[in-house]
Amino acid sequence: MKKKFRLLKKSEFEAVFKGKERIKTPNLIFYYLPTSVGRQVTENIKIGVIVPKKKWKRAVVRNYLKRVIWSLHSRYSLEGFPKTLAIILFSNFFHENYRGGKVNYEELQREIEKIYSVFLRRCS
Repeated sequence: MKKKFRLLKKSEFEAVFKGKERIKTPNLIFYYLPTSVGRQVTENIKIGVIVPKKKWKRAVVRNYLKRVIWSLHSRYSLEGFPKTLAIILFSNFFHENYRGGKVNYEELQREIEKIYSVFLRRCS
């Protein structure tokens, strides 16, 4: 995913968590900050990925999971998405089902599609 679509600043992450808008699926939690909230307007959607250190101790595994999410996002054209800030967080359920270091790509793909369909309905 291009760098212009990534959420990088700590202040932006904090703003999204304070917004308290979220969409839950069994494996992922999608937090977002609606554009109606008083703040500067971004040029496009910015997405951050968080993999909790508490559940996945090794940095290698956390980085692998982030790469999986970024690779799944490369299939989407994010140009048409609302100009907002968003965070994808791996949930505890995913940690329970993560065995052997492999991820079920199809399941994650379906969940991301579900999240984006709900997100687009709410923001339009």
